[in-house]
Amino acid sequence: MRSTIPRTALLAGAVGVALLAGCSSTPAGGGSSDGGGDQRLTFVTYGSAFQEAQEKSMVDPFIAETGIDVTVESPVDPAKLKVMVEAGNPTWDVYLAGQQDVPAYCGTLFEELDLSNIDEADFAPGTVEKCGVPVDTYSYMVAYNEEKYGDNPPTSIADFFDLEKFPGTRSMGSDPAEGNLELALLADGVTPDELYPLDYDRAFTVLDRVKADTVFWSSGAEQVAIMEEQRADMILVWSGRGYEAVQNGAPYAPMWEDNSYHWASLAIVKGSPNREAAQQFIDFAVSQGPQTVWAESIAYGPANLTATPKLDAAASAWDSSLQEHRDLSWQIDNAWWGENQDEVVQRWTDWSAG
Repeated sequence: MRSTIPRTALLAGAVGVALLAGCSSTPAGGGSSDGGGDQRLTFVTYGSAFQEAQEKSMVDPFIAETGIDVTVESPVDPAKLKVMVEAGNPTWDVYLAGQQDVPAYCGTLFEELDLSNIDEADFAPGTVEKCGVPVDTYSYMVAYNEEKYGDNPPTSIADFFDLEKFPGTRSMGSDPAEGNLELALLADGVTPDELYPLDYDRAFTVLDRVKADTVFWSSGAEQVAIMEEQRADMILVWSGRGYEAVQNGAPYAPMWEDNSYHWASLAIVKGSPNREAAQQFIDFAVSQGPQTVWAESIAYGPANLTATPKLDAAASAWDSSLQEHRDLSWQIDNAWWGENQDEVVQRWTDWSAG
């Protein structure tokens, strides 16, 4: 669910790109950015169903409670953000930022937040940053075709890379920032606390095992199509998209061992002309009530762990925020990625082309 800066062709698989159906700029809640109060702000998000769920759970209730006008725009655009900030006249206020972007651009593209109203204990450890607070979650994880593997399903990330024990086709994202290299290292016996700095040679040796049998996807829609058409026997998939495919009849089950826990964060654009209103919006959007409605509105988890969404068994099976699923997860080192993402992308590009 990210939009990593700098934007490259490889990073086009971020959730933000996957979910948007086009570009929109509309006042939420039927209001107008020119009326309804002295305060206003512009919120930039991913678009499509994702935006609709945010408007229902966060934006519209915020307008009703505060009287602050909110204009919602999509999609997120890192290049446009950078130009705005460097020109010193941004028209955006709150930006839905990728988890690795927040520490990388804190103080340059994003303002430091007032965290006095944020209880970090309400969020997964390490997800609250000086310049960003998480607002949604998902996991990058293995899903497997139950018809293919029957009573002998994969139980570890090592099984994904073992074509002898688990023959069949594979699929994974074309964006290395999802955690492909880290998952390869975990499959090879590296523990989560020993992942960084990444051992590229070791990771690519593991990835080589399945490269010829792998279909690479670059969007959420592609993930769903691959599962519905059963073009991969195992797939590294966003949990929300996995649930969507299963709801559409795809015969897959989740495997939570070593899932990569991801999130997107709300950040205030550097130089925002409406910083006070932006801070109010962030505090509201990540609070328990809006987070509960959010998780009930779309197949992505709440970032605030005190949220109490009512989910059926099918949705819960794919819920990244459940404690039992988080207990099996690991998290990307955002600070390391912020410093090294260009090198990682280049190494991935070279490997992909080889």
